Amino acid sequence: MPRNVTSSGRSDERVAALVLAAGESRRMGDANKLTIPVGGTPMVARVVDALQQSHAQRVIVITGHEPERIKGALGDRVVELVHNPDYAEGIGSSVRVGVAALGGEVDGALVALADMPWVRTEVIHRLIDAFTSDNEHSIFVPRFGGQRGNPVLWGAQHFRELLALAGDVGGKALFQRHASAICYVDVETTSVHLDVDTPDALKEPAIHGDGKPTE
Repeated sequence: MPRNVTSSGRSDERVAALVLAAGESRRMGDANKLTIPVGGTPMVARVVDALQQSHAQRVIVITGHEPERIKGALGDRVVELVHNPDYAEGIGSSVRVGVAALGGEVDGALVALADMPWVRTEVIHRLIDAFTSDNEHSIFVPRFGGQRGNPVLWGAQHFRELLALAGDVGGKALFQRHASAICYVDVETTSVHLDVDTPDALKEPAIHGDGKPTE
């Protein structure tokens, strides 16, 4: 059965963060949602800020649609930019490109979605602190209210399968195959469930477990 973790000590594993920022934002109309300000900061930049303040050792942003606009939204933030020319295939292609850019000196990859601007650094800390590459658990998933969320931290033993992903399913395709490897990390915020797909979603504040809006 998947293991459940509520807290842990600091991990010494080498973790890189992959920010998937290649999508076309079709449901947002003419706007590229990742460049829209949320709390005064472009959505993709908020995600990068949370990751750069965490224990992740590298932050890699995978671009696709309108890469120059994504780069501009990031301002002077120091990140590794990797372009996915096949972004129209779906999220699986961006995961492939990101994992391929990691090289060999990485124990795990935290895959974050650039349209989840309310995930805070504390959630990232908890996932990375729970991560270890030397036991039977190798997929670390945040959970709130009994429901799994994002981002997800993958041990390096899964990189070969992530490099084989296709279509628009992402890493979820591997959850059932490796159910016994999943470690659920409980968090106290619904932000791990909140992404932005439509203009209406921007009007909804992220809500903590205590019911208070964070924005």
